[in-house]
Parts: sequence; structure tokens; C-alpha cells
Amino acid sequence: MAPKKERSEQVGAGKEGWTEEHTNIMLRGIITQVLIHRPDIYSIPELNGVSENGGDRINKKIQQALKKVCDGYPGAQGIVEDVVKGLKGSKAAANIGGGGDGSVPNRPKKRKVKDEEQ
Repeated sequence: MAPKKERSEQVGAGKEGWTEEHTNIMLRGIITQVLIHRPDIYSIPELNGVSENGGDRINKKIQQALKKVCDGYPGAQGIVEDVVKGLKGSKAAANIGGGGDGSVPNRPKKRKVKDEEQ
């Protein structure tokens, strides 16, 4: 009798087996969603006592908890840092030319020209 495969290794007809890569992709998605929705976490009334510095303490605790989750999975270390860097880059890219003043990204700034008296 052949040894029984563990449940995570069993593959149905036409289905891939679950791999470490799939787990890491799933973790990356979970981390991204948690970090995107941090404002919802900041608004929890019971966290008002620790929300000073613009929620920095809460943000650090969220990242710490996510890192602990990743520590339980081989190859998942560093995912939190990668996602945070990616979100910072996307936020900066989204704000190009922003500011609500109708600015256009590649238009040079208008400069005041002093009238020369003759």
C-alpha cells in the first residue's frame, strides 16, 4: 500500500499542488490588504489611548504582528518590508502632479517677472 499523501499535497484532476510559493503569494495579499486598510484599524475606539504620533505606534505594532505571522512560514521573511516599500512607491506615484490645484506634472512653474524700470 502506498503511503498516504498529506492533505496539502493531494491533487485533484487538473489542479496544481499547493506550494510554498502559493502560500507566500497569499501572505503578500493578506499583508497588502491589512496595510491598505490601516485607517480602519486606527479608528477603533479602544486604540485611542495609543494612537498618538499620527498612529505611528499602531502602524509599528501592525507591522510587528504581520512579521510574526510570516515567521511561521518558510520563505516568507521580508514580505512585510517589500509590501511596505511597494505601497510607499505607489502612494508617491499616485500623488505626482497632485495637490488639488489643477497642476500638470510636466508643466514648468510660473515665475514672477520683475518689471524693469528704465
